[in-house]
Amino acid sequence: MREASESLGRGELAIRLPVDAHDELAALARVLNSMAENLQQKLTELQAERDLSQAVIGNLSEGVALLGSDLTIRHANDRFWALVGADRPSGAMIPRLASARQPHLEEIVRQAVRQGLALRREAALYVDERREYEITVLPIRESPEAGDWLLTIRDLKPERTMANLRREFVANVSHELKTPLTSIRGYAETLLQGGLEDEGNRSRFVETIHAQAVRLEALVEDLLELADLERPDAALEIKDWNFAEIAREMASAFEEVAERRGLELQLDAPRDLHARVDRNRIEVAMRNLLDNAIKYTDAGSVKVTVRAEDGDVRVSITDTGRGISPEHLPRVFERFYRVDLGRSRAFGGTGLGLSIVKHAIELHGGRVGVVSTPGAGTTFWFEVPANSPKADAGPRNGLS
Repeated sequence: MREASESLGRGELAIRLPVDAHDELAALARVLNSMAENLQQKLTELQAERDLSQAVIGNLSEGVALLGSDLTIRHANDRFWALVGADRPSGAMIPRLASARQPHLEEIVRQAVRQGLALRREAALYVDERREYEITVLPIRESPEAGDWLLTIRDLKPERTMANLRREFVANVSHELKTPLTSIRGYAETLLQGGLEDEGNRSRFVETIHAQAVRLEALVEDLLELADLERPDAALEIKDWNFAEIAREMASAFEEVAERRGLELQLDAPRDLHARVDRNRIEVAMRNLLDNAIKYTDAGSVKVTVRAEDGDVRVSITDTGRGISPEHLPRVFERFYRVDLGRSRAFGGTGLGLSIVKHAIELHGGRVGVVSTPGAGTTFWFEVPANSPKADAGPRNGLS
């Protein structure tokens, strides 16, 4: 019993005493065995909680460190060391905050410790480049160690990038709405101020108002479509469809437009190629790509090709238009980005079509791309899995 107690004291919780009697010593032995079993169970639970806590902290996007009052780093996640640009110390050595080599960060923590209060500051840290972070220092009142502090570092770049994108989007939308609204208002005022009696021009005024209203309606519809595609809970109505049949129907819908522009519309698709997709989303993507190809091709042909490739369905739409310069290719799927601003507006383009294509395909877990040679034409393509995508399917590799 003495040896077993000493083993328990050393943390050897698996030890058990053999008990084959019913006297007082045997009762004590049973108590020791029960205590060892309870301790082992409790230790297992604590280890599981520790592992879970470390997994949570380790996967935070923020850098987190537990500091002593002397600014020793008692614990820190990997993200912390990555943000400060230092390697995690090896062995049993307890590092100090100074080992992060970020004087500004250390100054903020010292200020919080001196004041004994929580502190939040925005500061620049330098690793490979200068980047802005939000630094938070909080006293841990419940800590068993007096004077412990929690330091968190949050990268502000993603938040500010999104804010800039929102500002840019609002500015672009405002600009796109302002142009037709200004035109509609101007011609309406002209009509109200005597233009109705101007038989030679009033029809032209009304036609302009109508054209700008149509343009405004198209912009609103594209904005609503894009907003629907970008919703976090955007759903797909997945069914088994003959993909080649979808391509044939979409090509047929554009035959008359292509003929009016003197273009040959070609289709190369197998008779029976099935895929589990949301037909409405796929049609939206193909309609925008076909519309663009026909609008921006002055002579020659537009060809739609459908193929099965490695479990995916690949759709390519190739035109013989003027092509796109290499510097524009990485940005053509951005919202409101236009390669030829004047030509796009002349055809009533909203600048949102390719962005809608990208989001519709990425909802399927697919990808989009473009290949173009200036003066020789352009091929826009997309791929989607032939089988039903998962509900949380995200985009695979991007533009290529």
